[in-house]
Amino acid sequence: MRGRSIISLVTAAIATVFACTPKEDTPAVETRLSTATTSLDRKGGSMFVSVQASGDWTLEVLFKDGAEPWATLSATSGSGSKSDIILTYEENTGEERSCALSLILRGRTELTLTQAGNSSSGGGGSSSTTHKGNSTKALWLELPETKDGDKLDFFTHDMPMGTKAVRNYSYYWDYEALVAHWVAYPLNKSLYGSGSRSDAWGLDPLLTEAEQPVLYKGFKESGTYARGHQLPSAHRLNYQANVQTFYGVNMTPQRHTFNEGVWLSLETLVKTWSSSCDTLYCVTGCVVDGSSEVAHDNDGKEVKIPVAYWKACLRYSSAGTTGINGYSACGFYFDHNYSGTATASSAMAISIDELEKKLGIDLFVNLPAKVGKTASDQIEAQDPKTVSVWK
Repeated sequence: MRGRSIISLVTAAIATVFACTPKEDTPAVETRLSTATTSLDRKGGSMFVSVQASGDWTLEVLFKDGAEPWATLSATSGSGSKSDIILTYEENTGEERSCALSLILRGRTELTLTQAGNSSSGGGGSSSTTHKGNSTKALWLELPETKDGDKLDFFTHDMPMGTKAVRNYSYYWDYEALVAHWVAYPLNKSLYGSGSRSDAWGLDPLLTEAEQPVLYKGFKESGTYARGHQLPSAHRLNYQANVQTFYGVNMTPQRHTFNEGVWLSLETLVKTWSSSCDTLYCVTGCVVDGSSEVAHDNDGKEVKIPVAYWKACLRYSSAGTTGINGYSACGFYFDHNYSGTATASSAMAISIDELEKKLGIDLFVNLPAKVGKTASDQIEAQDPKTVSVWK
């Protein structure tokens, strides 16, 4: 497991059943604690912890023999089931080590996690297990669907916000094309942060160097192709969050005229929209199907040049009077060889339904669970040109 990937959860603890009262007919309460893997990457990272429970619970990390803490949880208490608790763990420069997750609810359920060390053969590198599966497990509104059997993998990076770790962005990785088919992220004023562009071009620790483009010096064809961000640097200004936007997995080879023209204009427009709502859930993507052209990274690896780019936005405002249940949505689709106006506007926007037909994927896959299928269908069918918030 490298970093935090959300995929079909491997149940790692046997259900422990406790009776609520001494009464013979009282139904049992089933409690489960699970993670995507029990083997942690030596290089450090993060992953999801899932609690299936009924009632109030507490969760903690136990370290053996008085060891200094090297892993933390984003939530240590809650009520009912929760699937998006984040376990963040540090790099291990010593021998193999382990910790235990301890869930307390009318008793105790424990799950042991082992982190590879310098002398271990497991963890890290291309031999590590990559977990892939359904993006609905995270329940985040910005996420599109993932599909079994498409040879793509789903990863997520988090970032610090105060004393908590929150999601920075998620991406759906294509190992053959060496680009993410999409990068999804939430956006609002608090998530912008403050700071400046880091230009810290680097490698994603969730993948090996061979599995991602190396772009310290840009593409070999840098005169034609820029390192085009899918999550814009300007949308994450806190230093650690901004550094992650400069990973090669967030880049595609994008023509300078496109990157510095209509695409930059659209990124600016999206940030403006996010300033006037509670949260703007964004997903940016590229289309590589049908592409026969490649650019080359610093190691000479071939990176597919997308034939088109797209963006989808789901706006939520608790105080708004427009939209449906506070939600409105819009999409954009541009051929990579687009040569029209350099200024993006709502006049170019299309409905999510129309964008989904172009792409063949289900966007905002978790929206029906939030607002119901009928409302979700209405939101995705709505023509953004008729909705004032996009103007």
